Amino acid sequence: MLSIQAMETYAKRNHITGEEAINIFYRYQVFEKIMIQHEYLHQVGFEEVMNYVEQIIQEDLHSLTVFHGTTKRFEQIDLNKSHNRRDFGVGFYTTILENQAREWAYRLSLREKSKGYYVYQYSFEEGDLLNIKRFDGLNKEWLEFIRKNRSIGGLQHNYDVVIGPVADDNTMETVQLYISGILTADEAVGRLRYNNVNNQISFHNKKALESLKLVRRTFYE
Repeated sequence: MLSIQAMETYAKRNHITGEEAINIFYRYQVFEKIMIQHEYLHQVGFEEVMNYVEQIIQEDLHSLTVFHGTTKRFEQIDLNKSHNRRDFGVGFYTTILENQAREWAYRLSLREKSKGYYVYQYSFEEGDLLNIKRFDGLNKEWLEFIRKNRSIGGLQHNYDVVIGPVADDNTMETVQLYISGILTADEAVGRLRYNNVNNQISFHNKKALESLKLVRRTFYE
């Protein structure tokens, strides 16, 4: 994976431990920003990738661009309109991938037979006071976290923001088998290991929503 290779190279070049490099990459959201630019970065040389990483860290960029797809036009985010029994609990869900947000909105428009759909772009300013939970992959902790939120409903945690993989069509069958008790956690994780998943970032309270600034709203027919 490109982000892991970049992190290991950064640690080696700066004579720091892998753990220290991971903390730096999390602090400056390097993993997320590499994912945003993954199509471009896979087309350039590795040195250009490392230049991009150095620029992120040196410029202390704490903002992250996120997208939300929906069939509804709105001015203010209303958490009371959030759906129940979601992966990370009741909240406002976004992704760092614009195409993914647009695909979600398009599918929703087909189900609702809407004439069009919207993609909202926000700037997420990560502050030190936010309680943020990050899941690095499809592991037991992520699986159990989703089980609680989907089976019990509501909000089964006290995080302001949660960042992690999406339990989409590719993974949902396995997740449901785990929730139903048909698969053990080890069996489910073993099956999920072969899935390619997308990313989601959810915001769960007023403090979290205050970290979002609307950049633009685009309507598609």
